[in-house]
Amino acid sequence: MKGDTDVNTKTILATTALAALSACSGSLTKPTATEADFGNSAASLVKAQTQNPDTLTNPGTEAPTGVDPDYANNVLKTMRETVSKPGEVRKPIEIKVDGGT
Repeated sequence: MKGDTDVNTKTILATTALAALSACSGSLTKPTATEADFGNSAASLVKAQTQNPDTLTNPGTEAPTGVDPDYANNVLKTMRETVSKPGEVRKPIEIKVDGGT
């Protein structure tokens, strides 16, 4: 009986080791479409918000000391026009559960 227990224990250990190795090998396979695209959204946002995209790949050595006045005026104008007014933000939130009928 003791020999049977040793064989069963060794079988269980071998099966567990094989399962662990096969679980680890999953990371060596081709990434899914989501994994392959991971991080591209944030990178595209940074690129879209950069005034001079050339500086992303070749940054200058000196710190910026100013800003283009036309660019700054456009940014301020857009922010002032599109940001919600405090009165609009304070309106109560309505949540319709019945589908709005």
